[in-house]
Order: sequence, then C-alpha cells, then structure tokens
Amino acid sequence: MAAPCPERLSEAERDAAGARLRGSGLRATAPRRSLLALLDAWEGHHAVDDLAAGLADLDHPLPRQSVYNVLADLVEVGLALPADTGPGRALYERASSWHHHFVCVACGAVVDVPCVVGDKPCLEATVPGAEIDEAQVIFRGRCADCRDA
Repeated sequence: MAAPCPERLSEAERDAAGARLRGSGLRATAPRRSLLALLDAWEGHHAVDDLAAGLADLDHPLPRQSVYNVLADLVEVGLALPADTGPGRALYERASSWHHHFVCVACGAVVDVPCVVGDKPCLEATVPGAEIDEAQVIFRGRCADCRDA
C-alpha cells in the first residue's frame, strides 16, 4: 500500500539522494534522484505501480519499466532492497539493515523483522560446496490489530 505522497520533493531531498547515488558509484540521473528521494520520504514497502504513481503525483513521472530499471540499479548498489513477502506484487523498500518480513494473512500488512544474527545470511544451512549469501524468511500470521478484531 502506498504511503501518503509528500506534496513535493524538495531540491535538498533530491540533492541528498544525488549525493548517495554518487557515493555508491551511480550517476545521479534525474530518475534515480527522484525515485531514491521518494523511497527516502516514504517508509515501508512499496510496489512499482505505487512508486510510479507517487512520482507522477510529484510531477516526476517515469514509465513503469523505467521504475523497474532504476530499482534494479538501486538494489545492485545497496540503496534499496527487494522486500521478499512471497507470491504477489514485488515490493521494494529503502535499504537499511538486513531483515526479514512478517506478512499478515488477514490485512496484508508487511512488518520488518530483525535478523536473529544481525547479518546476512542470518541462518546457516549445510549445502555441500555452496557459498550462501542470504536467507529469506517470511513470517505469516495475523497482526495484532487483526488478531484482536
């Protein structure tokens, strides 16, 4: 679900996003600056269509495929994370520490769950000859609001 869209992205927010992009080795193009600034302004987990609509509302429209392309760039350099919540729409979030997700089966709310170990891969598995980079854990159940309802 999309967060309330800010009325506008300030030039300072876009400049800060540009500095983070350059610091990560990416060129600070207008689409990257706008999308990263929007992810910084919004909290939570967002579908590509919600991000594209938010950018359009802010007079920074990007075609849906361009949003996917920019997100791929941001994920590659660690400025955004795919929020693995299982089947359904792909969700993305502003990069923070590695974590897992709880998904409410009643209302669909997605909540960050800290990694037990704190760093990737969080869990250890024995796979002969393999090097494990990460483990995705998705917790499912009813959130407190749905449980109490």
